Amino acid sequence: MDIEEFEKRQQPRAKRSRLEPFQAQIFELKTKGYANWQVCEWLAANGLKVSPEAVRKFIKSRDGSTSPASMPSANTAPASAAPKVSPVSPDVPEASEVSPADELAGLDSKQRRELLADKYIGKPGNPAHSLVKRLIKEKSK
Repeated sequence: MDIEEFEKRQQPRAKRSRLEPFQAQIFELKTKGYANWQVCEWLAANGLKVSPEAVRKFIKSRDGSTSPASMPSANTAPASAAPKVSPVSPDVPEASEVSPADELAGLDSKQRRELLADKYIGKPGNPAHSLVKRLIKEKSK
């Protein structure tokens, strides 16, 4: 039997996730802020019972593999149309004009954690958050 005859008789059994047909909807729900368990409820309503862990793994495995054109955008309105919200405390830095997704693009997980820590906690010797300042002050007493 040659390969052509085999291909006619057998279909390839490629491993494919049951969540694949719902990928766009899953990412859209996650972009809108839904939790994994809520995504599971939506999938169950559509005839597919999976665990929140399965949803988490599916999202993680395809997080960077989907092209930006097919992914729903978190910021659909232009930045100029978004209302400017003042920070809760004067110690908290104002959000930059760059979206968090653009800022973190191309960084590995350690670099992302460090960047976010610097942004919300501050750098050593120059804390950004009032709670961190108070903890440092209490520790130095």
